[in-house]
Amino acid sequence: MHLSLSHDMLALTIEEDSKTFYYLQNIADKNFQKKIGRKDKMIIFKEQDELVQRRYFLKLISKIYLRKTGNVQQSHVIENSLDKSIKISLLKSNQVLQKMNINIDIEDNYAVVFHMGSHNTLFASYLKSYFKDHLVRIRPKNGTITLYPNSDVTVRLLEKLLAQKELFGCFVEFSYAMEDFLAYKKSFIAKRAKRSRHNALFSLLEEYFGILGCKFEDSFEIIRRNYLALVKKYHPDSCGLYDGDLHVKYVAKFQEVQNAYEMLKMHFKHLEAKSA
Repeated sequence: MHLSLSHDMLALTIEEDSKTFYYLQNIADKNFQKKIGRKDKMIIFKEQDELVQRRYFLKLISKIYLRKTGNVQQSHVIENSLDKSIKISLLKSNQVLQKMNINIDIEDNYAVVFHMGSHNTLFASYLKSYFKDHLVRIRPKNGTITLYPNSDVTVRLLEKLLAQKELFGCFVEFSYAMEDFLAYKKSFIAKRAKRSRHNALFSLLEEYFGILGCKFEDSFEIIRRNYLALVKKYHPDSCGLYDGDLHVKYVAKFQEVQNAYEMLKMHFKHLEAKSA
């Protein structure tokens, strides 16, 4: 019995023990809805409302694994894999592991296309589960699966997938142009950096608008009107020199208002220049 783990899947290969495999397959058929498989292979995907039976199923697999291998540590790993998909395969001595050759193209430095040659239901279901929260379009007629990215998380997941050498009991070989993949990865890193800078700028601008008692959608006329009212209110001369503490507070507030106004004035000038 062989165990392998990835960040999202627990894969168990049962060698020369059809009885144990079909026993587990029968239990899975009765207890899990989101499941695919065939005669010698099955994958059970995680469902929130099946956690109870999933916990018991993993305990059962853990006990079987411990009995067959004596490996206590790995049996505990199995028991604690509630967040992973479960793949169980049956391998017989005269059975040669299938090899999948998958060609990958990156279209317009955006969509990732997996060319299978023919439709593969197991791999298609696996990709949809692996790239959850992504749009995955399956085209059975031409044997392709297209993945549409949603963030730089896509690239990290793709990197881990391409490092795989075995999937659901098959040897897998991904063929792709390394230069294209590196350019794809670089473009997402650049987008993430740009987004980080944009978010930082947005936070600063939001703070400046708040200092002047304005909303982000307010016009420059409203900002200037509020600014004039605030500098009049917090001008150091307005509180007199007799109250030292109050004078210090007015000076600090006055400078804060002045700085916020100057920054927003620059921001609006930049917007005008861009739209011109």
